[in-house]
Amino acid sequence: MCGIVGSFNPFGAAASEAMLTRMRDRMVHRGPDGGANWRSSDGHCALGHRRLSIIDLSAAADQPMSNAAGNVTLVFNGEIYNHAELRKELESLGKYSWKTNHSDTEVLLHGYEEYGLAFLDRLYGMFAIGIYDARNPAAPVLHLVRDRVGIKPLYVTRTPKGEWLFGSEIRALVAHDDVRCEMDRTAFWHYLTFIVAPAPLTMFKGVFKLPAGYLVTIDREGRAKARQWWDCRPSAATTFKESDLSFDEAAEELLRLMRQSVKRRMVSDVPFGVLLSGGVDSSLNVALMAELMDRPVSTFTVGYETHEEFNEFEFARRHARRYGAEHHETRISSQEALDFLPHLVELQDEPIADNVCIPLYFLSRLVRQSGTTVVQVGEGADENFLGYWWCDHYLQKHQSVYKPARRRLSLGLLESQEDKDIRRRADNGEELFWGGAVCWWGGLRQQLTPDKSPFQDEIECPIDGLLPPGVRLLDSHAVVNTYLGDLAGNLVEPDVLQKIPYMEMKNRLPEHLLMRVDKMTMAHSIEARVPFLDHDVVNFAMRLPPSYKLRDGVGKRIVKKIAEPYVDNDLVYRKKQGFGAPMDKWFQDPTFGRECMAAFMGSGLRRDGYFDNEFVETLLRNQISGASNWGFHLWTLMNAVFWYERWVEPRARAAA
Repeated sequence: MCGIVGSFNPFGAAASEAMLTRMRDRMVHRGPDGGANWRSSDGHCALGHRRLSIIDLSAAADQPMSNAAGNVTLVFNGEIYNHAELRKELESLGKYSWKTNHSDTEVLLHGYEEYGLAFLDRLYGMFAIGIYDARNPAAPVLHLVRDRVGIKPLYVTRTPKGEWLFGSEIRALVAHDDVRCEMDRTAFWHYLTFIVAPAPLTMFKGVFKLPAGYLVTIDREGRAKARQWWDCRPSAATTFKESDLSFDEAAEELLRLMRQSVKRRMVSDVPFGVLLSGGVDSSLNVALMAELMDRPVSTFTVGYETHEEFNEFEFARRHARRYGAEHHETRISSQEALDFLPHLVELQDEPIADNVCIPLYFLSRLVRQSGTTVVQVGEGADENFLGYWWCDHYLQKHQSVYKPARRRLSLGLLESQEDKDIRRRADNGEELFWGGAVCWWGGLRQQLTPDKSPFQDEIECPIDGLLPPGVRLLDSHAVVNTYLGDLAGNLVEPDVLQKIPYMEMKNRLPEHLLMRVDKMTMAHSIEARVPFLDHDVVNFAMRLPPSYKLRDGVGKRIVKKIAEPYVDNDLVYRKKQGFGAPMDKWFQDPTFGRECMAAFMGSGLRRDGYFDNEFVETLLRNQISGASNWGFHLWTLMNAVFWYERWVEPRARAAA
């Protein structure tokens, strides 16, 4: 796991050594074990790397890494879990000289030399890659690649002078003299809906993030083209029929895939463990890892000094005892959490309005303090196997409100506000499901942003094929429709149960859940690995009959089935608690509440008319006084306010 950065200027010199080093060293936390730069002989390309040593700790495995001829050079953030098998295959060709003992970077380098970008299909792992290929000196190209499901982020921008920049974090790009910190107002509109900016947008105007499973190629003329190299699109044609694959047979296959996935993610030359919440997903990770080890598994759990209702220590401890784990715990005080918020905005790069970032940061600190460098996490299970309570909720609303409304049937006189908003979606021909963390929508959104004009913006994307037309619009359903629109009629009914996992894989998982994991773990130089998002597991999950995931109100059925021999039954089937933070209560803290109100009142976002300010101020006052519970919605606003204050307003004042 590392931090990568690069500059490619087809018409002039790439970033200077001093500039590249400044950009690179904005990410020391991602790679505390060393840093190095490389520059092409013609000076048009420069690559930088911060190293966190995980596999092959020798200096021979340092990056940037070039081939023997010096005409292919790459930087790489992530891990290739099947590097040993791939190396054997490449060695058998007898074509390459190897300078490392077992570096996955060198496997990636020679694999690209042999097979080109087709080699990506052979990889099991997580990665963000920059490859400079000058084997044709007259037409060198730069390839940028993000892994299949988006576990590792990768950002790219082009300066007004035509210089291309890329990096693992936006903070590295804005360290360049020619990159401005200006808010992308369209991204901000969508952020208020999804609590993140959907790819390829970021909250920084002109800075783009590669979507999951995408690559970008920039040629000698400075032209950039994007294409999708992997997808997990569901269809009725590829979905297993229950008559062809029984539930028990499917469970047996899923267990095999999960064992294989956990084993792959144990490839490491440094200590590793598991983040253990006490829920079924992380508990299964612990159990499957314990099967493969001859020493205790290291487990890590976080909770709060107060707000015991959010803690899962009891369940985590019991499961750790069952497997003789070396268990570690930490508790966060409210003051610690509140003091951390300014730093949180710095670490996130762009706002991710998920308060789980807070406990995850302190949990990662505990991991680092224990001497552990790699952890496995449970992201992806609830999304792909319909584990959240709201999956069944959407199914019920699909049957009782959305479908009747599409058929213009009367729903009766008694309708909740949610039902009215759902009926409005149906009447407008919109999708029912927009995402698992949709915030400001429907009537509430109309109250927040009654005037769209402050959000009007022109997006200039210099990469052909990267920005879908719908993402340009001040209409968040157009983002959803980009992914789900052409699935209609091609799915198993009720189709909402196949749309939910796919939509989660397109937006919430890569740009929210995995992004928060990356940013908060790497803040402490910790590498997080995600067994439930092995692409074999994802592909299998997408082909399962929806009833194997959700039936009679029980979600994640098949995951719970395979967990039964490994996890105490009452833990498997207890109500999902979730990994959360007491944000509603924190707003009532006198200091925090006062700081939030003062920050909003002084914010440029308030001054520039993005919101109905009186509406927001009323919500804030009621939240601070304890008269209402809008913590999720208000934290989405405040995260943006704090971000704007940190990144945009200082540059605007300096420019003025």
